Amino acid sequence: MYSLIKSKQLITEPGKPPVDHGVVLIENDRIRAVGKPEAVQIPPNTTVIDCSNQTVMPGFIDSHTHITANNKYKIPLDAHQAIDLPTAILRGIGNLRDDMVTGVTTMRALGDREDVELRFRDCINRGEVAGPRLVICIEALRPSHGTAKFIGTSCDGPAALRKRIRELFSMGAECVKLFASNIQNGDRYEDYLRSDLTGVPAYTKEELFAAIDEAHTLGMTVAAHAIGGPGMRWAMEAGIDSVEHANLLEESDIEYFLKYGTFLSDPNLQLFFDADTGFESFESWKLDWWREKVKHTIEHTSKYIPQAVREGVKVALATDSTHGTLFKEIEFLVKLGVPNVEALKAVTVNSAKLLKMENDIGTLEEGKFADMVALDGDPLTDIHAVRKVKMVMKGGKQYQDLFM
Repeated sequence: MYSLIKSKQLITEPGKPPVDHGVVLIENDRIRAVGKPEAVQIPPNTTVIDCSNQTVMPGFIDSHTHITANNKYKIPLDAHQAIDLPTAILRGIGNLRDDMVTGVTTMRALGDREDVELRFRDCINRGEVAGPRLVICIEALRPSHGTAKFIGTSCDGPAALRKRIRELFSMGAECVKLFASNIQNGDRYEDYLRSDLTGVPAYTKEELFAAIDEAHTLGMTVAAHAIGGPGMRWAMEAGIDSVEHANLLEESDIEYFLKYGTFLSDPNLQLFFDADTGFESFESWKLDWWREKVKHTIEHTSKYIPQAVREGVKVALATDSTHGTLFKEIEFLVKLGVPNVEALKAVTVNSAKLLKMENDIGTLEEGKFADMVALDGDPLTDIHAVRKVKMVMKGGKQYQDLFM
């Protein structure tokens, strides 16, 4: 079965010249041909999808999410894990729909309760639930004194880490999530906040090296929750694939990212800069000590994230626990001074490479999955066009019913 996408402008890959009135020929779930209309031979009985008034580009990739949590409910992160499982699952279905309707066709899920990531991935793959293609870790791993007790599973020591990573692999996990920074003294939510936004190491250097070695031996990618500090640098030395957040990175840390080829994923820009969905919108903002902590982190994020991009660090953007808002992360990255094209790379080609899926997604090329979005406007000149998603296709299937 063939279908043909017509566009006003076709962005096959951010950073490459767009194709005026370009077309994409699709056979089943894969792209068969891309280019100017006169250069693409169209088979008989091809279904035409007319996006000739829009910009067509690769589907967006969200590099860090938690399926059943959503900051729109304005409750603390630990409260999401206290919600009964049926309610959490129903919210997860809605969250994934919100992600997809805003153009996200692939997501990396980095920790949730029980095995819901596995169940969601399999349901989506069977076509029972509409949602982005999922890459999953099943559960995040933290030392017993580490932060985020409500989402991470306690696992201490090199031997135990190797064993648990093997078990997760056998269950179907494709990546590993480690909490490399922040330790928590106490079980209250305030204790979590006091432990957050620090560069205090959590796992030891020996533990990080063992866990990353085991995961890579199994062909899994590894993400490290690391705000900054020695733990973040140890993780990069050990070959971590991505550092999540890195909001307290220093100028000297940029050299580490470049030396080891580490991706900087999910800088959580809207948490710091969006009054409606970020830290400022939560009850905890009333705490003077927390507010000062956030403002200090904002200074680092504002200064060093754009510098990292300018110097060649590959950034991947994500929504974390605020679903359906990847466009805000793109816009805030541009607002920090990053060029539009680099912000678009951060939700397409960069994230595809981070996930080791660059042969299947991230660009519009022959042989890759037919994952694409149609935007009302030109995101190369007006980044706010990423808000105006008019069509979403994943694996050759158009999801127009999401827009009704």
